[in-house]
Order: sequence, then structure tokens, then C-alpha cells
Amino acid sequence: MNELRGAEAVLSKTEIIGNNAIVKNRIAKSYRLKEIDEKLRRERTRSEARLLHKAKLAGVKCPTVLQVEEFEIVMSFLDGKRPDMDAEECREAGRILARLHKADIIHGDYTPANIIKKGGSKGTADSFYVIDFGLGFISADIEDKAVDVFTMLRAISEKDAFIDGYKTYSKAESVLKRVAKVEKRVRYAI
Repeated sequence: MNELRGAEAVLSKTEIIGNNAIVKNRIAKSYRLKEIDEKLRRERTRSEARLLHKAKLAGVKCPTVLQVEEFEIVMSFLDGKRPDMDAEECREAGRILARLHKADIIHGDYTPANIIKKGGSKGTADSFYVIDFGLGFISADIEDKAVDVFTMLRAISEKDAFIDGYKTYSKAESVLKRVAKVEKRVRYAI
């Protein structure tokens, strides 16, 4: 990987003290006023670094933040692949989101594209890592959590397994009831 360009950032591989690392550089948006753009990029960079740390404290595997600059995060490189999202992997993804939500962490884009599976043939707690907290934030609001759940449900076929894993969260029933309302709103908005 030389460089990957996303909507918000450019990822490039680097090396720190002999270890592979990733540099996530938030790119300037020319359509925004420079002062607003710099403020948003600075805040989002710091926020993502804090969320990664808080996720680790909640027991969720994710990249380790090595350095934070104004618009850039350097973090550990995860050598793996996207999970297949079979029933057991969906169940594990549900358990991981339950841990994030217990800590009031909203991922903001919780999909299989933001999960990396390292080693092993089946996804387990030891092999799943969550990446890209760039749209994330802290919230205890049931609606925010429901949107996180809904985002994953739209991306997978093993919905029941994911929900089964998510039910390890003590407030899962409230969130899942709200997911049904979110789904209706999205359906009518299309």
C-alpha cells in the first residue's frame, strides 16, 4: 500500500522504530472556509485519537495511537483482511459494538469495511479490530446507538446473529426498538 485516499483522509504506510505504522492525514476541503476547515480537521483528528484510546479501555481491539499532530494520526499498522461476516463473525461484530456502546462510543460508520480480521480462519474476539473512528463521537443517546446498529444491519446478511451478539449490551432492547424507527424513516426518505 503506497497511499489510500478516502473522503476525509489519506492513509499512507510508514515505519516507526522498525515497526510498520499508518499515517492518517486529514485532507483540506477547499469548499470550506480555511479557518473552519482547519478547526474541523484539528478537532476530528484529536477526537479520533481519544476515541481509539477509549475503545481500547472498553476492551475493543483497534489500532494503537503512536503520535498525534495537528491534522494527522500515526497509528499501528494492522495486517489483516475484512471478515467474511458469516453468522459467527456477525455475532462477534455485535458483541464488539455492544462494548463500544456500553462506553457510550458511537462509531459513526460501523460496517464490515471498518473491521479487520487478523489471523485465524474464524472471527473471534482475539482476531477482530475496529478501525476508522473518524466519524465517531461520545453519546449516551439511544438514537445515536440505533443508527450505529442500523448501519451494520444494512451491510450484512446475518442480521439475527449480529443482533444476538449486540444483546450483550444491557440497553440493547431500547436500542433495537429505536432501530425499527430509524429503518422506517430511512425507507420513507428514499
